[in-house]
Amino acid sequence: MWNKGAIPGGAQPYIKVSIGPQSHGTVSLLIYEWNDFENLGMYDERVGDIAYICDRLAISHNLCKSSQLGQFITHVPSDQANTTSVYTKTLTLSGNETEAALYKVDATGYYCVALTSTTSTNQTDSFFEAWVEWKFPYGELPATDYPKLLLYGVFAFVYLAVGLFWFVQSFRYWSDILPVQHFLSAAIFYLVVEMAFNFGYWEAYNQTGKASYGLLALVALLNAGRTSMSFFMLLIVCMGYSVVKPSLGHSMKYCIILACTHFGCGVIYTLGTMLLSPETAGFLILLVIFPLSITMTIFYVWTLNSITATIRDLELRKQHVKILMYKRLYRLLVFSVVAVVLIFILNMFAYSDSVNLDWAAKSWKFRWIMLDGLLNILYFIVFFVIVILWRPTNNNARYGLMQISQDEEEALDLEERLRRAEEGDEYGHSRNTGAERHVIDESAVFELGEELTDEEEDHQPINKVELSDVSKNNRYNHKSQGKGGEQSALLHVDQDEDEDDDHLDDSEHARLTGNARRLT
Repeated sequence: MWNKGAIPGGAQPYIKVSIGPQSHGTVSLLIYEWNDFENLGMYDERVGDIAYICDRLAISHNLCKSSQLGQFITHVPSDQANTTSVYTKTLTLSGNETEAALYKVDATGYYCVALTSTTSTNQTDSFFEAWVEWKFPYGELPATDYPKLLLYGVFAFVYLAVGLFWFVQSFRYWSDILPVQHFLSAAIFYLVVEMAFNFGYWEAYNQTGKASYGLLALVALLNAGRTSMSFFMLLIVCMGYSVVKPSLGHSMKYCIILACTHFGCGVIYTLGTMLLSPETAGFLILLVIFPLSITMTIFYVWTLNSITATIRDLELRKQHVKILMYKRLYRLLVFSVVAVVLIFILNMFAYSDSVNLDWAAKSWKFRWIMLDGLLNILYFIVFFVIVILWRPTNNNARYGLMQISQDEEEALDLEERLRRAEEGDEYGHSRNTGAERHVIDESAVFELGEELTDEEEDHQPINKVELSDVSKNNRYNHKSQGKGGEQSALLHVDQDEDEDDDHLDDSEHARLTGNARRLT
């Protein structure tokens, strides 16, 4: 239970024990906080066991006083007599009692209530009914789940703030919005709705004291949909969709199948964490987590392999802006993988002690972190970094299918080389075969071959082979057609200034042509 000071504006918490009208006999009542568990009972050397109830036998063995008959035996140190949480009382029931005890909770802790019959003559003559009411300072939600109410409430506002930022940026640069940014807009809206429904589920639980199974099913579907949608979007982006490739072909079907499988495992995980009690579920809670961890691992492995291949492809194309973005995304993915593994290992160690008697008392405050908190915080960190990387700007074209040069000098140089290449066509002439030969600037051909754009990805490669001699006055272009596609050999024949600039003898031309064909 949380104390009043832990909840802003909270009411005074208490524990109320009520007795049924048909109860009769003698009942021992005990209320205590778990830290005082070691102060309960006395070891009876004659019996060889711990005695917890002060009865005639315990009094004769000097374990308690006769004035404590019927109470629980305690051995609180004298210096803790005024601070102990232990409350014990003997109840003699005659059928008129309705309220047995009202225990005021002053400190946050794991409180326990015990009632047992202590009729000494005939145990069958004792009968009682009892109800324990736990009054929390905030409502009816169990103390272990109360932090979830705050968690999802905070995240609902945080995602709403991210959505407002994204909306402003999208409005400012709407004409330059990319397809992947539309997907992110939908994801942000989905996250705001999902967090709002999560908060609504826990708030309804807090108001009524009962879980709404309709809201529970809706929350489970939304949560599973969020993770599946996020992994799916991340995977197709890392495969180059909308940035390097306009389509993924048959690979898109496999991505959808994996996303649907992950969705089913996510529903099982969400329902399990909400319905199963870790105190009684034991290792069953790990079986709820295990299927989700498998599909998540497949997503991560596939995504990392895809982004590695995309980075390698972009390096060949020399599209440096996209490379920088994908390398940042790669580092983010590696960070998230390491974080997920650490969270899973932490959960395994935490729940491995669930069989211990004191596990529930020691873990109730931070159990929400293990099941909900860490994964939601990690998800937000990864998603927020992606939002920053892909935020709409006035330079959105840097991530489009056709990358635009960001360097003015580079763009002007490229334009100049293209112009010179076009002018060179006017001075070309044919030799031997009579085919038209184009004069092409050497640097323009090879640098343009390196600056491949995204649109050239699906075309067959064009190999260019250079043969050069001494001077730069005459350049002859020889074209040959092969099975793999068009291949061109540039024959650069340089001669001394005193030689004829317009003609080559047939033998020399034949030799150079033969060399070019062998190279191609």
